[in-house]
Amino acid sequence: MIKERIFNMNKIYFAIYNDITDSIEVYIEKNLKFVLNCTRLNNNICFEDSLDIAYLHRLAREEPFNYIYFALQPDGLQGYVEAMNVFN
Repeated sequence: MIKERIFNMNKIYFAIYNDITDSIEVYIEKNLKFVLNCTRLNNNICFEDSLDIAYLHRLAREEPFNYIYFALQPDGLQGYVEAMNVFN
């Protein structure tokens, strides 16, 4: 049963950012969803400037699938913030 659930995670129906809870709701099946708490994930990031958190807020709001991708990678969100600092 667990292996079957992991396999089905590749079939994401949609993901949406929730402003009220600062989280991304990911719907995998018709009645199965999981929630990524952006506040908790962002608290694990070291920022050069306190305003750099805006990169992650914008990513979560405008591109929730990319936020999910980076959040599930080792050092993914940290790498994203560092890359954004290089470009800006």
